[in-house]
Amino acid sequence: MPAASSKFTPDPYKLFSEKLNGRAAMLGLGIGLAVEALTGKGIVEQVAMFNQASVLDLSWIKGLLGLMFS
Repeated sequence: MPAASSKFTPDPYKLFSEKLNGRAAMLGLGIGLAVEALTGKGIVEQVAMFNQASVLDLSWIKGLLGLMFS
């Protein structure tokens, strides 16, 4: 196998996007876990409660996620 080239430089815009996406995911998970600790409702229940306040009817997701994670 040929040796890997050391001249590869990653795209700085992709690096920034990936870091930002990862940080946003960690922040969302951290906030979800903190709210779960404070309210006693799991993340799936939090999403269902948020859904009740929204315009879209995504109530079927709670049942689907309940089947997947129960």
